[in-house]
Amino acid sequence: MLGPLVVTKKVIEQKSFHWLFHTKHVLGGNVLRKPSRGDPNRTITFTREVSFRLSDSGQLHNCTMFFFRNEHLAVLICALTESLVFASLKNDTIKIGTSSTNIVPYLPMRWKEEIKLAVQSSESTCAVEILAVIQAVESGQTWAVQMLDASSGFVRGNILDLGTYDECIEVNGQSDNVSIRGKLCMVSFMSTFRTLTPAISRVNDRIFSSVCFPSSCNETQVEQIMNAALRNIPVLSDLGFSATEALCAREEVEGFSVGTLSTIMFVVAVGLFLIYCTVCDFVRRRRPAEASSLMIKFSKFSLYTNILEMFVTKELPAIEGMRVLSMCWIVMHHQSFMFLLIPTVNRADVDKWYNSWTSLYTEAASFAVDTFFLVSGFLTAYSFFLARKSGKPINWRRFYLHRYLRLTPSLAFVMLISSFLARWNGNGFIGGSFLARSVENCHENWWVNLLYLQNFVNKERMCLLHSWYLAAEMQLFWISSIIMYSLHRWPKYGLRLLGCFLVISVAIPPVVLATSGYSHRLSALHFEQGKIVSENLFNFYMPTYNRGFPYFLGVLLGYDVANTKRQLTKVNAAISWIIACVLMLLCVVSTHYIYNTDIGYNLALETVYALTSRPFWSIAVAWIVYACTQGCGGPVTGFLSSPFFQPLSRISYSIYLIHVGIQVMRLTHERTLVFVANSTIIEAYLTNMVMSIGVGFFVYLCFEVPAAVLENIFTNRVLGSNQAIPTEGFDKKTRISNEAAKDK
Repeated sequence: MLGPLVVTKKVIEQKSFHWLFHTKHVLGGNVLRKPSRGDPNRTITFTREVSFRLSDSGQLHNCTMFFFRNEHLAVLICALTESLVFASLKNDTIKIGTSSTNIVPYLPMRWKEEIKLAVQSSESTCAVEILAVIQAVESGQTWAVQMLDASSGFVRGNILDLGTYDECIEVNGQSDNVSIRGKLCMVSFMSTFRTLTPAISRVNDRIFSSVCFPSSCNETQVEQIMNAALRNIPVLSDLGFSATEALCAREEVEGFSVGTLSTIMFVVAVGLFLIYCTVCDFVRRRRPAEASSLMIKFSKFSLYTNILEMFVTKELPAIEGMRVLSMCWIVMHHQSFMFLLIPTVNRADVDKWYNSWTSLYTEAASFAVDTFFLVSGFLTAYSFFLARKSGKPINWRRFYLHRYLRLTPSLAFVMLISSFLARWNGNGFIGGSFLARSVENCHENWWVNLLYLQNFVNKERMCLLHSWYLAAEMQLFWISSIIMYSLHRWPKYGLRLLGCFLVISVAIPPVVLATSGYSHRLSALHFEQGKIVSENLFNFYMPTYNRGFPYFLGVLLGYDVANTKRQLTKVNAAISWIIACVLMLLCVVSTHYIYNTDIGYNLALETVYALTSRPFWSIAVAWIVYACTQGCGGPVTGFLSSPFFQPLSRISYSIYLIHVGIQVMRLTHERTLVFVANSTIIEAYLTNMVMSIGVGFFVYLCFEVPAAVLENIFTNRVLGSNQAIPTEGFDKKTRISNEAAKDK
């Protein structure tokens, strides 16, 4: 609550004292200075707000709590917050000076005169410099305002106070037969004062403070109470401050529901079944002559056998290296954007970082998605035409069923975990609201994901936001079957049809962008009430019609590699490598200028980027794939074919499904504002990547592989074991692993 709050020991019991001081975690140890225990009147000074004296017995004599040091400084900080933050984000020194000059008249002269009197009695250099600082603040000089702000960091973007969530929810007291439980609420404040106009629109034009309220208070009541408090502080009401919104954290996790218990029982049952199958596998290996047909089938689910299978080299090992590196890049991309959605101490520095060249390694990571589209289209077409060359008939039912059953079981399991077990991972404001919204979305829209329509249907309430890729890839797979059949039956007309799709997929993105005014800047997204808000993300980045070119180019490449053998000269190969490197470099460098908010939105530049970026990148990656399959890759092929990538490639689909959940889970356990820097992002990325690999390994062995075994048993029994499926099977020489059918 704003303004001084005086509390005496007559009205404070331990529990209520605990409740009052949650905001800065005074009782939890937020201590700035603690004198020696020998001082009988030692003073403990807490950061920013609290100062009280303790006797030898440690009893509380009196306690005066200020939200912003005192009422006078409250005026300065509240009034300067928005104008200084938003002006500083654009280095607008004139605006900073003007704002501080306009605020100076609101500062009571007694505050300044008391400081002047205190330092004028001294002849030290400090006294002279303090007087100079006060004069500089009055004249609105930027450096002086920065010096004053350094204790709080508002100018750097520290406009949010998270309070202490755990201390608040631990409150469980009683007074006058009324039971009180704590609930932490974040209240946003906005001012209508004319100098408090934000210089940019990317950052919320509000300041936020966390307050612990009784759990019976709802968000509307919290907002009304805070506005009533503001109206009774004249200096703040004159500046037009009001509470505009309140968001309260969920008090506690609900009890075990039927869905939660069923999910836990299902996971345990799967684990026990796989252990039993592993035992059967060991028995079969020791006594092969005594193994029954049922035991042999159970052995296919063996954890031991499937772990060994992870290290078997596939027919196109270089593809596996590309898949792993692209997956790591995507995880890095998502990790960097997590810092856009959470409260940070240095938001101004974050924006400067996103506009600098040092952030390019995360901004350009969206091209890894196009790499996956191209590789998926290539493997689908390559395996299809190899099957046709071997003379096997097309079983279209099995063709589509195979694809669906390869992707869906693991996706369904992750949705199940997200719906019923994710809520137990944590709570609070950092990640907690996003987690709660994600659980709600999965409860409502799980069926959309099973139909692979989530990038069009209820897309803003999508269960597993990153699963949009699976929907787009599945839709492109459906379309590609028509193209591949045409290429097989009528090659001449099939090539024309594929060419039309390529041209259309190049033309659609710039047309959509130019007519609707979208942007490639995903960094413009923001977070409200646990929901990601971004028209660019949902209406331009995710739709399938904007992502088709790399996939169709992959289909063309797969058709060519499967049906045509060429011998390239070293000169031609070298020229192709140079062109590919130039195209990739051009795409990466141009991304910096597209994402840089200092440049401003340029429709012509955005349109040209939409027209060229994905085609250029896709052509470059297509050459790398072609060179590695035709013996022209040299050291690149050797690196991408490293045995290190083989097991990681096997679990890459599982990593893709669960890595965002791992990132959100870790955020829910954060209780403080995050300082963002390159080192912070890399550290968080490495931690989350290691955790994702571990959990992905579990999901792969316990759900992805068993589902694939069940699919093979089912399709062979129901559809007939003598009927081919285009994405698997052939002979050992030309075999493409089933993993090709489930690229991310």
